[in-house]
Amino acid sequence: MTVSQQSSPFFQQLRQINGDRGFFANLGGFFCVSCMMGLGNLFSQSLFHENMAWLLEPLMIMIALYFFLPYFILLLTNKRSSEGLS
Repeated sequence: MTVSQQSSPFFQQLRQINGDRGFFANLGGFFCVSCMMGLGNLFSQSLFHENMAWLLEPLMIMIALYFFLPYFILLLTNKRSSEGLS
């Protein structure tokens, strides 16, 4: 990756979204948000007698993309740039 690619707005936004988190930090954040969504569904079932499980699947996909897609894109681009320098 060249210097112009590293300073592009796209990569700056990815770095801002990822926030210098590693894989295990992203995994922990994904786990916590998933647990909160499950508790919200339990709360909805017990209080409102409505099952929101139909909404959980697309939300889980979006949350996984939020936590892992920027990390993996930055990981791949950094790995390719370090291979090019060697």
